[in-house]
Amino acid sequence: MDADFFTFENLINHAHGAINHFPIALLFVSVGLDLFALLKRPNLHRPAWLLLMLGMIGAIAATVTGLIAHLPYEEDPPLLAAIEPHQYTAFAATAVFASLSAWRWRSLGRGSDVGGSAPYLALALLGLVVLGITGFLGGNLITEWGIGVRGVTR
Repeated sequence: MDADFFTFENLINHAHGAINHFPIALLFVSVGLDLFALLKRPNLHRPAWLLLMLGMIGAIAATVTGLIAHLPYEEDPPLLAAIEPHQYTAFAATAVFASLSAWRWRSLGRGSDVGGSAPYLALALLGLVVLGITGFLGGNLITEWGIGVRGVTR
């Protein structure tokens, strides 16, 4: 490990890569638990709510670190053009799950849980599609564009 590893930019680039997998997993499992709760175990709505909240915290952290990580590429139009679709779908996914979080928080405050309702689940499934596209585009930035990857020499 060299001294350049501990630069702010490098640590943020690594932080984004390390953080972004947690909200993806947490949000997918949250929606899965809500769906499973409809079929078999209604008591799973509460853990789904907890995972939604943890996933939202992670999504905000991933969004912030992603915004910071993309700053070095602002002056490179081709790379910035590759980054922007990932960035915009990340904003959309975060907005969908933030809306779901606020909706669910409000419903729980009123003594009910909207987590098993058809409109909630439809919006949650849409959020998962957008989140999946975001992840695909992020992976593409690494594998196709080499963003954040140090060159390999032989």
